[in-house]
Amino acid sequence: MGMVMYLRRASPSNIAALRRDPSEAQEFAFEDGDVEADLIDFDKAWHALHFMLTGAAYDSHSPLGIIADIGEAVGQDVEGLDEFWIISPEQMGAFDTAFRQIDDAALRGRYDIAAMLESDIYLADAFADDGDELALEYILQGVPALRRLSAACAAAGDGAVRILA
Repeated sequence: MGMVMYLRRASPSNIAALRRDPSEAQEFAFEDGDVEADLIDFDKAWHALHFMLTGAAYDSHSPLGIIADIGEAVGQDVEGLDEFWIISPEQMGAFDTAFRQIDDAALRGRYDIAAMLESDIYLADAFADDGDELALEYILQGVPALRRLSAACAAAGDGAVRILA
């Protein structure tokens, strides 16, 4: 078992409802929807992807930091295992603007296993053992869905809920 990260699209009304009643976060996060459009599963690659986007382990203070920067917490599940954070529509819009400036080749070029190991990035030791190409394939698997979700959120004025499970 390990830490996996999800990003779930959330309208302003969804976000307002979660702020009023954080106990609904788990149900909202995993409710039915268009998986391709509404929910991204980064699996255990989330921290490495965040590092590649921001150059920081946490608290990057970058618009690209939506995956692991500290944000507005909306609670935990009833067992205290899953944690939920709100990413506002404004944050998603800023992320989308910044993310569109980085093409896939540039993102791949940001892979630096030595820096990841030095920054204690989650699973960096496993990525070092896997070799660059295999590690990059795993880390970047969620990028196409993230590009779609980011663009859709920005166009609709939506935010997201980040889930660490």
